[in-house]
Amino acid sequence: MLFLLLAAFGLPANALNLSGASVELIYSDFGSYGSAPVGSGVEFDEGFGALTYDVDPANNTVTLHLSNSNPWGDTTATLRFSGGSVTDFTSVAVTSNTTGQTYTASVSGKDLVITLPVNSGAGDVMFTLSDTPLDTVQPTVTGLTASSGRYGIGQTVQVSVSFSEVVYVTGTPQLTLETGATDRVASYLSGSGTSTLVFSYTVQAGDTAADLDYVAINSLALNGGTIRDAASNNAVLVLPSPGAANSLGANANIIVDGVVPTVSSVTSPTSNGTYKTGDTISVVVNFSETVIVTGTPQLTLETGLTDRSASYSSGSGTSALTFTYTVQSGDTTADLDYVATNSLALNGGSIRDEAGNNATLTLASPGAANSLGANRNIVIDAISPTVTSVTSTTANDTYKIGDVISISVNFSETVTVTGTPQLTLETGATDRVVNYASGSGTGTLVFSYTVQAGDQSADLDYASTAALALNGGTIRDAAGNAATLTLASPGSANSLGANKNIVIDGVRPAVTSIAPAGSTFGGASSVTFSVTFSETVTGVTPDDFALTVTGTAAGTIVSVSHSGTTSDVTVGSISGDGTLRLDLRGSTDIC
Repeated sequence: MLFLLLAAFGLPANALNLSGASVELIYSDFGSYGSAPVGSGVEFDEGFGALTYDVDPANNTVTLHLSNSNPWGDTTATLRFSGGSVTDFTSVAVTSNTTGQTYTASVSGKDLVITLPVNSGAGDVMFTLSDTPLDTVQPTVTGLTASSGRYGIGQTVQVSVSFSEVVYVTGTPQLTLETGATDRVASYLSGSGTSTLVFSYTVQAGDTAADLDYVAINSLALNGGTIRDAASNNAVLVLPSPGAANSLGANANIIVDGVVPTVSSVTSPTSNGTYKTGDTISVVVNFSETVIVTGTPQLTLETGLTDRSASYSSGSGTSALTFTYTVQSGDTTADLDYVATNSLALNGGSIRDEAGNNATLTLASPGAANSLGANRNIVIDAISPTVTSVTSTTANDTYKIGDVISISVNFSETVTVTGTPQLTLETGATDRVVNYASGSGTGTLVFSYTVQAGDQSADLDYASTAALALNGGTIRDAAGNAATLTLASPGSANSLGANKNIVIDGVRPAVTSIAPAGSTFGGASSVTFSVTFSETVTGVTPDDFALTVTGTAAGTIVSVSHSGTTSDVTVGSISGDGTLRLDLRGSTDIC
């Protein structure tokens, strides 16, 4: 037989005292069956063997022992107590019932009135008497709260549900919360035996709430368990309306952010254009919400042979993070972009939203909508122009004093010139420095050289690999990169000497001797002078010579025959007395 005493539920201790009293059994249909003193226990047997009453003064209980079905039909049995120190009864409770039938009882003064159902079946029914009023008030929810704050994925919110009295929990009741597209369940965690029950909810991906609350007034559910007070009264689970006074939303300010930040676009505040070595470019990564940064995340950019990293520089606490990239020598791209969709890396740092959710760092595909390349037109040109060759548009030949020779310096790309760069040529005893003449805005710069007296070269070339000099000017590409001015070694492939065969002869020929041919001159009407030059010459004519006479002597230069380094000059119509001397004029066309 199961005995459940009300004191076991935490009700006030039962002060009733049946000791020393007497009890009389009275049936409503049959009258009194006599009385007996209450001792360690008293039993009444009405003679049919079906119903036996047992009174226990130690526990203030009356137990009906039923051996078979009740033969009396519907009737009531009154147990009337008197004498001793017994006081009026204030309550009675059915504290054990093994019959499977419903029994009811009431008290009046010192009477216990039991209603006997038809066909009650065998078993025991225990009634506990008390002079303490029976608790029939159901516990109610008085309010809900939790710690205010912002909660992200994986973080736990503990919701406290306060009741009007102490309650006891079995099983795992649940509280359904309004968390966006999918409502989440907070499960009972602790608090049984107190007036506050704690429910636990862990934020999941996708959950969102600007001010967390439950779904409705019926969101607290038993889920197969129980919530009762000490008197076994079931709690009333109706909640305040969401957002109303005493609701979770009214008592706490909880933001649920289960949505991770994502990259919405990548752009740059740097103007579209071409950038060179040393230039700084800002790249902005825009997120779907405000993010907080720790450490120095990096963005890998596609910059040619060597990809460069742009380092985080500012923007924490906003939705736009700025990364800084300084162009380095050798970098090149026709339209700056990052390398791949995974080019944004934490580099040991973090990028999280205010709820602590780690950002998803996946970028749009390079060149696709919202990528850096699609949003901006930034050209990186950090490759310096170089000299590819030196040549001349002047024909291969021998050039003399006053001749002009054009020398072309070819670059690897279009260059722009300021000032007057110079090229030093190897021209014998004195090297000549020639000035830039034209070509800015193209890939070929032209330098102009005029042959001067004394210049000579068997195969015109520049003086050295460092023969091209800025002379206070500049030679740059469109991005502003200064050209590398190193030339091929003189005489090697791509040098002026290798590409052309230009001879410079700026040394004037000299007459080494003038002497009459033969040995007899007196009385002759003509005489031939043999003129010898220091080198082979051309263009020798009578006008290149002059006669110097003394006395009355006279004559005329009538002809010149020339071969190699020797000219035969004939003087005719000689007359008079005196001397004749043949001289080379100071200015001639001989070369």
